[in-house]
Amino acid sequence: MEERPHSIASEIDRVEQHYLVGRDQEVQTFLERLVAGPSDRRIVNLYGTGGVGKSYLLDEFRRLSEKALVKFLLLDGHSFSQNPAVFCLHLLRLLRYPEPIIQKTRTDASLLKEFCLNAIQKASEQGRIVLALDTFEEFGEMQLWLRDEFVAHLGSNILVIISGRFPLQGIWQSSPAWRQLIYSMPLADLDYEAVKQYLDRSGIKQIEKIRSIWSQTRGHPLTLSLLVSTTLAKSSRKSAFAEGQDVFSRVLETWLKEVPHHDMRELVEAAAVLRHFNQELLSFIMEKQITTEQFLKLTGYSFIRRLDRGWMLHDLLRDAIGHGLRLRRPEYYDKLWKRCILHYYLNLKQSIQKKQVAWESAEWVYYTGDQLIRTLFYQQSVSYRLEPLEPSNWAEAERYMESRLRCVKDVLIKHANLEMNERFDYVITAEESLKCWKHVSLRELYDLDRGSVKLIRDSQDEICGMSVIIPIHEQTLEYLKSKPLSSAYFSNLSESRLKELRTPSDSKAGYFVASIDVRDYADVSMRQAAGLTFISYMLSAGFVVTTSPVIPFFHAIFQSLGLEKAKNIVHFDYDDQKPTPYFVLDTRGEKLQQYLNKMIAAFGLPKEQDDEDERLLLLSMREKEVVELLIKGDSNLEIAGRLCLSEATVKKHISNVFRKLHVKNRVQLLNIFKGNQ
Repeated sequence: MEERPHSIASEIDRVEQHYLVGRDQEVQTFLERLVAGPSDRRIVNLYGTGGVGKSYLLDEFRRLSEKALVKFLLLDGHSFSQNPAVFCLHLLRLLRYPEPIIQKTRTDASLLKEFCLNAIQKASEQGRIVLALDTFEEFGEMQLWLRDEFVAHLGSNILVIISGRFPLQGIWQSSPAWRQLIYSMPLADLDYEAVKQYLDRSGIKQIEKIRSIWSQTRGHPLTLSLLVSTTLAKSSRKSAFAEGQDVFSRVLETWLKEVPHHDMRELVEAAAVLRHFNQELLSFIMEKQITTEQFLKLTGYSFIRRLDRGWMLHDLLRDAIGHGLRLRRPEYYDKLWKRCILHYYLNLKQSIQKKQVAWESAEWVYYTGDQLIRTLFYQQSVSYRLEPLEPSNWAEAERYMESRLRCVKDVLIKHANLEMNERFDYVITAEESLKCWKHVSLRELYDLDRGSVKLIRDSQDEICGMSVIIPIHEQTLEYLKSKPLSSAYFSNLSESRLKELRTPSDSKAGYFVASIDVRDYADVSMRQAAGLTFISYMLSAGFVVTTSPVIPFFHAIFQSLGLEKAKNIVHFDYDDQKPTPYFVLDTRGEKLQQYLNKMIAAFGLPKEQDDEDERLLLLSMREKEVVELLIKGDSNLEIAGRLCLSEATVKKHISNVFRKLHVKNRVQLLNIFKGNQ
């Protein structure tokens, strides 16, 4: 291949290669596939959401192929309308076949296919060939022909790359033989280090601006590229977010090409209001039954991913759609938001009454919390886990503490309320950070209760933080009454209050949150891990007490979460001569309802209702109709006849009712509604 070092194309290649970041693993895998033997997987399936950089990576694969003197043939699904003949014509032209020869075969589709297969096979005898098929979702019904009539007949010296928004499914996974040929290469958003590297190569080196762009783009390559170009072009303006409004509109348009129909866009909009969703929750907030067919179609979009607790939209798409919906249809948006609050209100109340640690508490706080809480702790989806301190990780915990004490620094946290066009800066000084470690002894806490200290691990399994949360029970109460940080509060409690807290160690009365520390509170993912850790304990505990140095950042969070300052009790245990308050949340017994009422009052939702009314809110309209007929004594067959349903469908509705209302049979169901009989 002739070298043209001064051509525009070669200069573009040089620059684009310079800006390719965060794809080392994919590049290495491609190089391995490029030299792999004939028995190895010969179909690379590259897939990911719109704008994630699939075509950009294919360009790198082309450059690597050309460097290795391997012929690289690229066909884009946009170039032909699901027409095998047009596909073959495009491929022959890429193989540089003379146009007169191509024209002789184009009238006979079968002959054209054979001619095309022979042509590419002949070319592969001269050396390795990479056949890349981009925008594969546009191939549509042609996929069966492509698999059985074309790819199945390619020689072993041809590496096929199939690139699109979705992983190969259906016909491609229908037989073990085809599955063994496919190497899956999912393409994810860039991580923070890759974004930082890209920005550095773009001339953006200020750590504050890097964090701002990372927070806005979440590592989505197309958004990152567009926002950086806009920022550089308009660097004199203060707000990168304001500069990039059109950027997010363009990205949104790219994603929503997958959703041309109005009814499905309505589902996407509703799903964007939810942080996590499933079929039942989506039906609840929309107040109509979402069919299984609709739900499967929704979750099949490339910008939706599966989680342990359901599904979620890509963070950027969720924010963009939610923002647009709030502007276009504010009343409808508020209605969906209130239905979300109502759903988690009902579920959280049941979970806490059963003394279960409810993950719903984090979702409840998201919907009822103020803008400060949502901005600080819910900007993006983060992966982290809590790991109890054990002998096996003791050395890691000590290294983390040593590192924090040695490398402590001032932290600047920026909070922007875009709805109110307000900005606030919070500072945690190095001196204030050190105060949090003043009374932490790993051995003492471990001997007190082995669950007191937990390490916070990030998505890379690295320790990014540590929490000290002491359970309150009969074996820890004397410690809490006598030790710094906690003694001023617990030693001031009356004997009757202390008696309430002297529960057996296996049934905790609550928690004293001494500290939740992360390496850098300015880092979005670390800050969210710390905040969600606190929130997850906050409501499941029933009773939680905490304190911190007099730092406006922490105290603003406590108050936004609904904690109250303890009256007439302070301590001076941080040795700064400042009276330091305690913050308390008590949701035991009837206080739970008072807390829930306080949090939902601002949304105009009804306060405490009869249990019967609350349970009915969990049911769909159809399920309520089934319950009404069950109460009247109708059989399944009679209910099916009255509602024009099959008996199997009635049984399914009854099963759903039992599950939602936590009953096992009709007798228990009737006992709930016996007042209506």
